[in-house]
Amino acid sequence: MSNLVISFEYVLTAKKGQVIDASAKGKPLVFISGLGQIIPGLEAVLLEMEPTQKKTVTIEAREAYGIYDEHLIYKVDRSKLPSPQITVGDMFEVGEGGHFTPVTITAINGDEITLDGNHPLAGEDLTFAVEIVEKRPATKEEMAHGHVHGAGGCHH
Repeated sequence: MSNLVISFEYVLTAKKGQVIDASAKGKPLVFISGLGQIIPGLEAVLLEMEPTQKKTVTIEAREAYGIYDEHLIYKVDRSKLPSPQITVGDMFEVGEGGHFTPVTITAINGDEITLDGNHPLAGEDLTFAVEIVEKRPATKEEMAHGHVHGAGGCHH
């Protein structure tokens, strides 16, 4: 079902059990279903749950941030980068017009820089402990704007 505002609390862990991310206590993540605002596998699970329900689920990589793609790794000359001050692990966007892709610097070999266009969690199965806080239909205004509005309406 699309066009639902879903609020949920979560803890995200990787295979080895280390916590990668979590919602702040009392500040759930809120999204509108059907708009691609969260990973597809997690959205499907949340749509099946009811308020106050808790569940721990593992989302396979292909339904999370995708399978790791070696074709998204490439080398560029340092002169092509937005800043001369770079380190391994730096992230920025590359592209033209309205098409930009985030990349991570994975290696520096003199003026040859290796960039990785995969999401940092690509290829990873992710485990989420989730609890639904609230589910409600999105308003027409929220759908028109493509995001959830807080109490009192739109504040942007």
